[in-house]
Amino acid sequence: MEMSFGARLRQQREERQIALEDISAKTKIKVSLLEGLEGDDLSRWPQGIFRRAYIRAYAQTLGLEPDV
Repeated sequence: MEMSFGARLRQQREERQIALEDISAKTKIKVSLLEGLEGDDLSRWPQGIFRRAYIRAYAQTLGLEPDV
């Protein structure tokens, strides 16, 4: 079974040993939203371009290529 998007992000973060609090401080995204993202719950996330920008910021903070 393929890993979900949020689970893959969490795995990448944990492999790099980066705390959610550190990502939150760098991106200005609330920890609760980041936890939701890693749990595949985007119900409290903003819509449209803002959601995309937040996810890109998260990926860049992890050192990932956001376009991939």
